[in-house]
Amino acid sequence: MKTLNKQKIAILGSGLTAKAIAIALSDLNVSIDLIQEKSFPVQSKSNVTLSISDASLKILEKIGVKKKKSLFWPIKKIALFDSGEKQSLPDTEFCNFNYKKDLSHIVKKIILEKELSKKLKKIKVIKNKIISIESNNFLKKIIFQNKKQKEYNLIIATEFGNLRLLSNEKKYNWDYTETAYTFLMQHKKTGNYSARQFFLKDGPLAFLPISSTETSVVWSVKNKSNAEKIILNFNERLNFLRKISSSFYDVTGSTKQVEKFHLTFEFLRKTALPRALFMGDITHKIHPIAGQGWNMTLRDIDILVECFKDKLNKGYDLGDMGILKEFERETKASNLLFAMSIDLIRKAFREQSPAISQLRKKSFSLISQPAVMKKIIDIADKGLRF
Repeated sequence: MKTLNKQKIAILGSGLTAKAIAIALSDLNVSIDLIQEKSFPVQSKSNVTLSISDASLKILEKIGVKKKKSLFWPIKKIALFDSGEKQSLPDTEFCNFNYKKDLSHIVKKIILEKELSKKLKKIKVIKNKIISIESNNFLKKIIFQNKKQKEYNLIIATEFGNLRLLSNEKKYNWDYTETAYTFLMQHKKTGNYSARQFFLKDGPLAFLPISSTETSVVWSVKNKSNAEKIILNFNERLNFLRKISSSFYDVTGSTKQVEKFHLTFEFLRKTALPRALFMGDITHKIHPIAGQGWNMTLRDIDILVECFKDKLNKGYDLGDMGILKEFERETKASNLLFAMSIDLIRKAFREQSPAISQLRKKSFSLISQPAVMKKIIDIADKGLRF
C-alpha cells in the first residue's frame, strides 16, 4: 500500500537498541517517537563491555558515532586456551591477514550509551507508561497512562516488557544454568591488543582489553560452582587473576564491583506482526561466549534502514505486512543459524570429557589453516547472510 503523508514510527525502549534504531531511522523522511516507559539514568559506575566487530563499527559510524581509540579499543588478535589455568601458550590464535583491519573493538556500554544519547536531540522522546496498544488495518494506536493517545504507521519494540503489549508469540528458549560475572582488572602498562579466552571446567573466562592499563574480565560460570566463590571474594579473585594471567599481565588490582547476568537462550519465532516489529535481545538473546549479541542487532538495524529507504522511495507504507515480512525473511533464518552455531560452540567447550577435549584439539588444528581462519573471521565480522 502506498502513502503520501509523512509516516510515523514509534520505537519502544530505553536501551542501546532503541536509541540506535531511532538515530538510524531519523535520517529518513519519517517522524520518530522514542517511547521510554522507564527512564534509566546511564550508570556511571557500570563496567559492562561490548565487543563490536569491524563491520558493526562501520554501521555505528553511519549513524554518527565516531571511531575513536578512547571509545573503541582495537583488538588485533584473539587467543584461545583449552588446557587449563596453567597454560601460557594458546591452542590457536585468530589474527586478521589484512593487518590494517582490526578483528574487533571493546567498548564500555555506558560510554557508548552516552554517545548515542547525545544524538537524540532531534528525536522526540516520550517518557510515559503505555496502558495498551490498539490496532486497525491502517494504524496502531498507543494509549498512555496520562490518557493521551497517539497513532503510528509502525511500532518497533526492543524490550521484553513490550511483548505483553503486542503479542504472546512463542520462542525457542532454554536456561543455561550459568551466570556471567564481569568486572575490570588493572595491570601495568602493556600494548594490550590481544583478547584471550580460557575454556575452564567451570566455564569460559575472557580477558577483553579496554586500554593499555585495564582489561575487562567476563567469566561465565556454572551456577553454584567453585568459580563463583572465587569471583565474589575480592582477595581470592585477585590471586586467581594474577596466577592465570601471569604470562600476559602484571596485575595490580581489580574493581570491587562485580556485575552479573543470568544466561539464557531466547529466539522469537515471529519478529513481524501487523504494523509491529520486534528487534534486539527480545528476538535473539545468545550466550556471550563469542561476544556476538549486539553485533547481530546492529546488522539487523542496517538491513532495516536499507529496506525502508527503498520502500520510502517507492512511496510504500512502512507498516505494510508485506514489507515487515520481507525484513523478517531477510534476517530470521540467518540469525537463527548464527545463534544456534554460538550455542553449539558453547556446548562443545563446556564438555570436559577426554574424547571431546581431543576433538577440540583437532578442530584447533583445522581452524589454524589460513583459508578456514579467514572464513571464520569473516562470519564473526559480518554474520551469516543467505
